[in-house]
This record gives sequence, C-alpha cells and structure tokens, in this order.
Amino acid sequence: MKTPGKLPRDLSGRSFTLAEAAGLGRGRLQGKDLLIASRGIRVPWGVEQDFQRAVAPLFKLSPESVACLGTAARLWRLPLPAWMQGEQRLHLARVNSSTVPRRFGVVGHRLRLSEDEISASSGIPLTGRSRTWLDLAALLSIEELVAVGDALVNSHRRAFGPTKAAWVDLADLVAVVRRHSGARGVRNARIALALVRVGADSAPETYLRLAASRVGLPEPELNVAILDESGCEVAWPDLAFREFRVAIQYDGAHHLSVEQQASDARRDNASAAAGWISIRISRAMVQELGYQGVMRQLVPILRARGWEASRRVCRSAS
Repeated sequence: MKTPGKLPRDLSGRSFTLAEAAGLGRGRLQGKDLLIASRGIRVPWGVEQDFQRAVAPLFKLSPESVACLGTAARLWRLPLPAWMQGEQRLHLARVNSSTVPRRFGVVGHRLRLSEDEISASSGIPLTGRSRTWLDLAALLSIEELVAVGDALVNSHRRAFGPTKAAWVDLADLVAVVRRHSGARGVRNARIALALVRVGADSAPETYLRLAASRVGLPEPELNVAILDESGCEVAWPDLAFREFRVAIQYDGAHHLSVEQQASDARRDNASAAAGWISIRISRAMVQELGYQGVMRQLVPILRARGWEASRRVCRSAS
C-alpha cells in the first residue's frame, strides 16, 4: 500500500477544509491518514490539537452559525463536567432563523439572540458568556451551574500575584435571566444565581463551599485576606470561616511540586502565627470521601474554635 505523502506545513497538525487544501489532489484528500470529520473537513489521524483549532474549520463552512451550549462553553474554557467536556457532537445555532444547521457530528439549534448575546473567540462566533451560562441551565445540575457562574464572576486583587478581572458581572447574569424568563432551565438558573459568589478560583472550591452548607456548617467566605500583626497580607485562603479563624486550602495538581509545597508551608506557618488554623484538602480526599464527607470533618475543628457556642448565643438572643 502506498504511503500518503506529507501534507503541506500549513495543513499538517490541524483540521482543515477542502478549500484550504485546494492544491492537493482528490486522491491525497482521501488518504488513509485523514479522517473525514464532517462534509468538507479533514483531520490528520493522531494529531493533538486543542478544541478551538479542531472546530475552527467548521465555522469557515458555516459562517451563518454560532457555537452554543456545551460547544460555546468549551470554547470559553468554562469548568464543565467530564461528560460535556468529552462530548463528540458540536452544538451550533442559526441566529433568529427558522432553520437549523444540518451536518454530520452537529446538533442544530434555533436560538433567539440579541446582538449583545453574540460574541467571538479567536474568530469563532459563539454565544456570549452570560447567554452561554443561561443555556447550560437546562443541562447541568444546580451545583455545576453555580461552579460555572462562580468562574464567570470571579475577581480579586491581592498583594501578590496578578489581578483577576471578572469575565462578566453578577449583574450580567441577573439581566440575562430576567430577559429570558421563559427559557428552558430558567428556574434552575434562578436557583443557581442566588448561590453564585465572587472569589472562587476553581470548581472544587465552589463544590466545597456548597457542601459546607449542606452538612450544616456556616457558609465559608471567599476573597478573605489573612493579615499579620503589622497588617500585611500573608495568605488568601480558598475558603475561610473568618469568625473562627479557620482557613481551607484546596490543593490541586500544581501543589505537588517541591517549590509549591515549600510555598504552602510558609503560607500555613504565617497563617498560624496570625492565629489561624489551615486545613488542606486534596483531590484524593475528595475522591475518597466526597465533598460533603470532607466538610463534615471540619465540624469538630469549628466546634473547638467556638462555633457551637456562637450558635447557642444567636439562638438565645433571638
């Protein structure tokens, strides 16, 4: 069997349209090393490419369509459950049209979109972040939707590290829910909206915060700075029970490096000197106990630091 010749440099390593490959013969475009992903699109077998580059050719063939739902969310790099991150089908919509895109590997949708609900990412047209969040409300659980909302509104300004600006304001999510009061999933969107908070840097932090309330703990705060006796910032815990000086740190994969562990140790020591206790939660702990199981372990720690006494005082005062 004849080995296919090398692709031109500008086509190798990525998906491309037949129009982009106009200089290649028909036989080469039907080579065994090329996958026909959809009509008019070829993908080299075994090529590693990010999601954006993989889907870009589709929009060159469907200029009247916009990415929506899970496809838009993936292009925005929002935190999504594994099933949505790995979905093979793409979701496209024709804006304010009676027809839907019809193509292999594509789920077509009809969406009524105002001009400010359409955006673009690296030249790919897609629903804006706020509208994408609303569209996900019919597909995700309440907790998953809160995690996406937290990611959208997250912002902080700290003495160390770069400033994080929010992708959207909380008011933007409120506005899109009000505008589409009859949309699918809008009830879930309203419930999730009441639970969205500013300051979560990852989905696990959101899930830990929500789990705290489910097991009866007070809601932990976000964007809380721990100060030393001179008033300098020494730590920004992922979650904080400020009244009881209990800090929660979620250790993701990057915390496994020697350098990060040394930095974490310095942070925890400085927090202890300021009168705080730091509780570190790992991914392995969550996998073993679940988010609620992990947060239940904090009950005796908070009791030891006055939580039950505080609750009794509140009840007697009422």
